[in-house]
Amino acid sequence: MKVFLPINIRIDHKKLLFIGGGSQAIHKITTLEQYTRNITILAPEIHQDLKGKGFTEVYKEYEKSDLAGYFLVYASTGNIGIDRRVRDDAESLGILVNVVDNRELSGFISPAVLKNDEMSIAISSNGQNAKKSVAWRNRLREMVENGDF
Repeated sequence: MKVFLPINIRIDHKKLLFIGGGSQAIHKITTLEQYTRNITILAPEIHQDLKGKGFTEVYKEYEKSDLAGYFLVYASTGNIGIDRRVRDDAESLGILVNVVDNRELSGFISPAVLKNDEMSIAISSNGQNAKKSVAWRNRLREMVENGDF
């Protein structure tokens, strides 16, 4: 069984790489952009919703050499073969990798996050029940917005 330790990782001045620029990347980047803009998206095509937001955009097919210099990598192509190759390549270089929506292949997972000013709340189910994590986060958001917290 995969077990994930909830931690906060310092990412200021760190480079994050997304291999894949579609709907999976949009979901993860929506959370990450609350904390950093130091994100590179590498894909043959990048979804319109990700363009022009200050991220570095690289239009090409993935190669192992693309991982050089990155702190965290997200494999978000939607193609299990490519995502697995990204994972294997990143691990061989000592880079933490998240295979989006696949906890079994991931070295780390991303929790459901609520950020309000300097406060952040992260809800995780150890990657076993993302819907429940999001529901808890949304309930906490309601409490914060209603002044109940």
